[in-house]
Amino acid sequence: MRTRALLPVLAALAAASPAQAQTRAQQDFYELGDYDLFAEPRASQPARPPATSTPAQPVSAGSPQAQPVMTVPPSAAARVAVARSTGPAAAYEKGDLAAARAEAKALASPARAGAAVLPTAAGAPAQVPGYAGTALPQSTLFDDPDALVSQGTAASVASDPYRAVIDPDRATVRVDRAELARATAIEHDPDGFLTDQNLDGAAASCRPLPPATTGTGIYEATCNTGTKVERRTLSCAPAMVPHVTDTRRFLYYGTDPDKTGYGFASSAVLTGRGCQPTGVVRHICDAQVELGAGGDDVAGYLRFCRRNVRGNATQMSCAAEVPHAEIPDHFNYATGTVYLRSEGTRSVELRRDDASCAALVADAACRFEAETCTSSDPVTRVIEGVAVTAPCWAWSRSYTCAAFTQATDCAELDGRASCRFLRESCLDDPQVGTCNVRERVYQCPVPGGETAGGPEYICGDDVYCINGECEPIEREASTEFKDALVGLHTLGQAKAEFDEATLTLFSGTRESCHKPVFGLVNCCAGKTSGVLTAAAGLGAIAGGPTAIAALATPFLSMFMCSTAEKTLDIKDRMGFCHKVGTWCSDSFLGVCTSKRTAYCCFESKLSRILQEQGREQLGKPWGEPKREQCRGFLVDEFARLDLSRMDFREVYAEFVDAAKLPDELATAAAIQERIEAYYRTQGPK
Repeated sequence: MRTRALLPVLAALAAASPAQAQTRAQQDFYELGDYDLFAEPRASQPARPPATSTPAQPVSAGSPQAQPVMTVPPSAAARVAVARSTGPAAAYEKGDLAAARAEAKALASPARAGAAVLPTAAGAPAQVPGYAGTALPQSTLFDDPDALVSQGTAASVASDPYRAVIDPDRATVRVDRAELARATAIEHDPDGFLTDQNLDGAAASCRPLPPATTGTGIYEATCNTGTKVERRTLSCAPAMVPHVTDTRRFLYYGTDPDKTGYGFASSAVLTGRGCQPTGVVRHICDAQVELGAGGDDVAGYLRFCRRNVRGNATQMSCAAEVPHAEIPDHFNYATGTVYLRSEGTRSVELRRDDASCAALVADAACRFEAETCTSSDPVTRVIEGVAVTAPCWAWSRSYTCAAFTQATDCAELDGRASCRFLRESCLDDPQVGTCNVRERVYQCPVPGGETAGGPEYICGDDVYCINGECEPIEREASTEFKDALVGLHTLGQAKAEFDEATLTLFSGTRESCHKPVFGLVNCCAGKTSGVLTAAAGLGAIAGGPTAIAALATPFLSMFMCSTAEKTLDIKDRMGFCHKVGTWCSDSFLGVCTSKRTAYCCFESKLSRILQEQGREQLGKPWGEPKREQCRGFLVDEFARLDLSRMDFREVYAEFVDAAKLPDELATAAAIQERIEAYYRTQGPK
């Protein structure tokens, strides 16, 4: 609760009549602790003498007999004020406990008569507010729950309380993790914080509270759990293989061995080579002419040869050439070949052989990556006498093959007590069936995050205890002056950031960084390495790549992060960027292996706060991380923002560092002391 809210009540208490003040200064009244119901176990104390009716004497403010003014929470103070305005409250002096108990017994005894005190007069039920008899229309719903649901749904449309409950813009209570930790510290050791405290909150000693952090002290850390891809590169070597088709036949003339001297082959040798007779048999002289004998006078040569030579030569067909050494006398002088002639053709067909890659192609865990030519010179080659041309004769083909295992890198964040789990999302894009990789998001304090102002304490007069429940009062000055400064700066910033082309205010720029899943590389470190001042960050950005690399998180350069990612790192640590979200930027066989995080970065920390909290007021959520363009507010949207509902504590220091704000608490306390001193010293003598 705010101390400022108690000032009117304290003033009302101090404004009581001097006679009443003097009477209270002398009389002792029973407190809650004096009754068994409320009393804490304590050692017996000597009885104090009963109060007398002797008029009280004025007591100075510095006198040790001065009684402390009892401070109560606003709710209790309001009840005290009402009681005093309607009549004297029942109070019993010390030592008159028996009388109080007797009166309480006398008051309660008649009520124990039970039915005797119940109203029996005709028309008595009608005097009960809201009573409408026993025949209620709703009795038909006792045995019909479906009708109850139907009527309730219809009634909810016109119900203001119901709409208040389901209204998404209704006020919600947000408990900061740091404040919760401070409350827990008090809960675990209440005696340590409330030692020697009285029920009226009298001051005794002050004890420091656990430190709280500002808004800049929080960042989102992420980790992953699910399927991990361990990749390796394998290769194979396809090659061009020639396939020869040969339909040629070679013809020779064969004779008996004693006639091979006429220029023929031995029929026995040809037969041994697998040659077959063609069915053509010629006179030796005619066979000689086919092999080129006779020259230019073939007719004269035939007349001469036939008069002197007897015998025939048999034509034989061979599948391959017969070596000349085996048939040295056979030669075709007309063509210059050993054989008579050849028939048919020989061709070469090139076929690519991918057999070495078959296993990689069949492996579902392997993905083809690239293929390069490893043999292209010369492009024309002679194969069995046939010239064949091909642009490439051999290749190297690479594949990326994976082994899938279950992994997590969340152990460190799970075990960090200062981090709080926020949410979990699936990185599969698109998700088909069970999610392969999940991202877990935690909220963690920035290393070395600045504290919210100086040290804070809880003191004796900062605690009020009613009915055994104690509540601390926050000694916190008003932020109205700071809010006014921020509001004025907001108007100036709006003018500076108005985009005439799009008619928008406080637009941002889309920036992103990458991080492999389950990898050590993290180009999105940001606030992991602490925060930066705006002066240091902007100076580095203005200094160019060298200055940016020097100020950015050190390991970003080691991981070869881009200059744009290093610049984003600096902006995020300055508090200029809002994290939109993460999406899978690269996957292998449907399993995410790398992710990117999108940010919207603005010209100042104030612009970022206006965007974040303004979008909540307008019901204008951020877009999907892949597509968010960081557009600004339209003029109409900005006009609908309620700056008084925004939390600007993160930027207070930037606007009031040079200002000397009045100490509101000290001023209020001084006024209160003067009022009390006046009534103590200027009252009736």
